[in-house]
Parts: sequence; C-alpha cells; structure tokens
Amino acid sequence: MSQWNQVQQLEIKFLEQVDQFYDDNFPMEIRHLLAQWIENQDWEAASNNETMATILLQNLLIQLDEQLGRVSKEKNLLLIHNLKRIRKVLQSPGLATTQLPLDRHGETCIQRSKSCP
Repeated sequence: MSQWNQVQQLEIKFLEQVDQFYDDNFPMEIRHLLAQWIENQDWEAASNNETMATILLQNLLIQLDEQLGRVSKEKNLLLIHNLKRIRKVLQSPGLATTQLPLDRHGETCIQRSKSCP
C-alpha cells in the first residue's frame, strides 16, 4: 500500500497534522494525484543537490502536465483550474527547489499513529 493511502487511513488528529504540511507552494492535490510518482523519487538526495532538485521539479511538471491532460479529457473543470494554478505556482521563478515535497511528513504521521495505543 502506498504511503499516501496509509496517510489517508490515519485517525483524524493525524490527518489534521498532515493538512498543515500542504500549502499553495505544494498543494495536497499534487500529493494525491502524483502519490506513486512522488514516493518513488529520492527527495533526500535532492534536498542536498540543487541540480537533482531542479531535475525533479522539471519531472514533477511533466507528471503534472500528464495529469492535466487526463483530467481535461474527463472535463473536470474544478480540477483543471486547480492544476493550471498549481502549475503556474510551480513554474514561478521564485520557487526554491527546497519547497519540493518531502515524503518524510507522511512517514512521520504514520509512525506516530503506530505508536499510539
């Protein structure tokens, strides 16, 4: 089971913590739609390597474009609008690659929930 699927099954108190990790720089829609791809990337290495982080950002934009093409066929107007807005934010020149998703947030919540009685 993917980490994102595990996160979605957490108790509400942990889901509220997860909600706080996501903002306009990296919205939850992207985490949800690209869960498998995100979990297969080496974010730890990218956090210490600007070139690798830039490549991951470009690959993220490619994945986002593929999702945008898919939802455009489904005519999901709200999701199309949100994905276009998100893409614009991710392409902004001021975006630091350090704002890329770190999968550790979800892992932390999962570990905390397992230690609870």
